[in-house]
Amino acid sequence: MSGTTVPEHYSRKQKSEWSDLEKVVILNNAKIRNILHNSLDNVMSNWVIACKTAKEIWNALEIRCQGTMEIKKNKRVVLVQEYVQFDAKADESITNIYDRFLTLLNDLSLVRKEYDRENSNTKFLRALIEEWDTQASIIRHQYDLDLQTLDEVYGMLKTHDLKIQ
Repeated sequence: MSGTTVPEHYSRKQKSEWSDLEKVVILNNAKIRNILHNSLDNVMSNWVIACKTAKEIWNALEIRCQGTMEIKKNKRVVLVQEYVQFDAKADESITNIYDRFLTLLNDLSLVRKEYDRENSNTKFLRALIEEWDTQASIIRHQYDLDLQTLDEVYGMLKTHDLKIQ
């Protein structure tokens, strides 16, 4: 175990005093630290170089990449507002609208805010520009939006779009 960084609470003991469990914990920590360091680029590695345990590395990366709890809460509020105000742009294709909406749903999921299928599908269909009103209305009335995935709703719209072209 030479070259292994030992968490402080184990370094108070001599190696000969470590229990078998402590040896396993220290070895596992070293392996995980190595995996984490090897998976990071130079910039990210510099953020965590001073961390002594895998848990410290993970926590530092989590805060650096996702922010503190306060930042996450604020991000959630902003994303929910984006969802509420989501609308298609006049010059946007159905694929671009779908991609933008799906990205928003994925971002919301990362901050633990999810909408059920019916809500998401209805929001997506109502956000479309006026030229899609008839098709969106047909989908809303002919299909149970609680059972359809957003991909299926998009597929119906895209199929209609291809038929028109």
